[in-house]
Amino acid sequence: MTISVHQVRKRARIGVAVLVAATSFGALAASASTASAAPVGVHTVTRAADPLAALAGVALDELQTYIRTSQQSGFSNYAANRGAIATEVANRLGIDPERMRTAWTAADQTHQVALMAALTQLGVPYRRNQSSAGVGFDCSGLTTYAWGVAGTTLPRQSGSQIRVAAPLNQQTAQAGDLAYYPGHVMIYLGVDNAVVDSPNSGSFVRVAVTAKRGNVRFGDPTG
Repeated sequence: MTISVHQVRKRARIGVAVLVAATSFGALAASASTASAAPVGVHTVTRAADPLAALAGVALDELQTYIRTSQQSGFSNYAANRGAIATEVANRLGIDPERMRTAWTAADQTHQVALMAALTQLGVPYRRNQSSAGVGFDCSGLTTYAWGVAGTTLPRQSGSQIRVAAPLNQQTAQAGDLAYYPGHVMIYLGVDNAVVDSPNSGSFVRVAVTAKRGNVRFGDPTG
């Protein structure tokens, strides 16, 4: 069943208090601490609860079911939810939604699993040396988790992760690939400099447009 972002918000308000957002769902939040090792993006969303994570969870379940069963009806539901998520993420970041939807559609299924897995953790707090769904992540903990759900084991350290990934550039990278600059690793959203990451102490898993530009490396964990 396709679930709208509005329905996710309504269920979150009624059923799970922790999913009540402090700002309106589509609003762009204030940036995290400027003392971070991870630069604050031009547009970022960092919040303690993010209803979009619930919709990503539905989409991830639908995609994994489709991969197991090849039932086209299940894929149609997934594709609709994927489009809704891509649209909301693009709107948050000031990116053309059609470009985001196109990039996510073009990614292979393994990359889409990793991408959706990362998005299920939006709003989870940063915790150093953690890689625990719903509890906490540091930057490489999030990428380890997301790609683990997709069936690929990554080293735990950010620099090691990009070294074992097949090198790419921004033009050849697809949504779900690793994006890296020294000391920080992220999941690429497939458009411009948009990423999902767990940036620093005091923040949360977020979508962002990274302030780092030419210094970013890209890599495919599947080789």
